[in-house]
Amino acid sequence: MKVLGIYGSGRKGGNSDKLLDHALEGAESAGAVVSKVYARDLKVSGCRACGGCEKTGKCVIKDDMNSVYPQFEEADIVLLASPVYFYGVSGQVKLLIDRAQAMWSKRMIEKTPEGRKTFDKGVGYLIAVGATKGQNLFEGVQLTAKYFLMPWI
Repeated sequence: MKVLGIYGSGRKGGNSDKLLDHALEGAESAGAVVSKVYARDLKVSGCRACGGCEKTGKCVIKDDMNSVYPQFEEADIVLLASPVYFYGVSGQVKLLIDRAQAMWSKRMIEKTPEGRKTFDKGVGYLIAVGATKGQNLFEGVQLTAKYFLMPWI
């Protein structure tokens, strides 16, 4: 089993990093092969909405995302960790999520309309931490994670 951990905090060693470290340690102790992506260390451009990936299933932008896409493809489980900023994920991880549009386009190309109704890839989880007490503090993060992680749930 392959588990991909996505570290979404801009701050090394922050609370979301620590929680994800513990989750990945547990996965490793259970025999999983773990890989890690630190969004804060990636040089990633935003999605240009150019439509290039709709034709090929691959993003036309050449940057650090090219090393992340294969990890997405191989993962059976994805663990996404992010602090909550303004009721959403961090900017660093949002860039990564937006660029995952190429994965959705690939799915549209490869699967039949009937096949697109099912998600059989694996499992996705969210670890989110926030410092304020807003009533709906985690709703934005949960919705973003839900649709990003959908290929794994």
